[in-house]
Amino acid sequence: MSTLGNIGNLVEHLAGNIEAVIDDREEMLSEISYLRTRLMERDMEAVKIMQDMRGELEAAQASALHFEQERIRIESRLQCLNDRLTALVVDKKYCGG
Repeated sequence: MSTLGNIGNLVEHLAGNIEAVIDDREEMLSEISYLRTRLMERDMEAVKIMQDMRGELEAAQASALHFEQERIRIESRLQCLNDRLTALVVDKKYCGG
């Protein structure tokens, strides 16, 4: 009878261990599901940030191009003014000015 009692105790102990393992597994699966959800959220945030950054970069490039065109236009106008002033000075030298 003692052997059957030991076997019964062992079976009860193993059953308790199995239940604990199953409970732990369910908790872990729940945690994995939660972490996967958070990871997907973070991935979506990262994609949005990258899209925003790409848009800002494109806007900055367009702005830089505009400023470069404006710089070239201003330099051209300054060169024209310089040429005209130089021509006036040269004319005054030869005209007895």
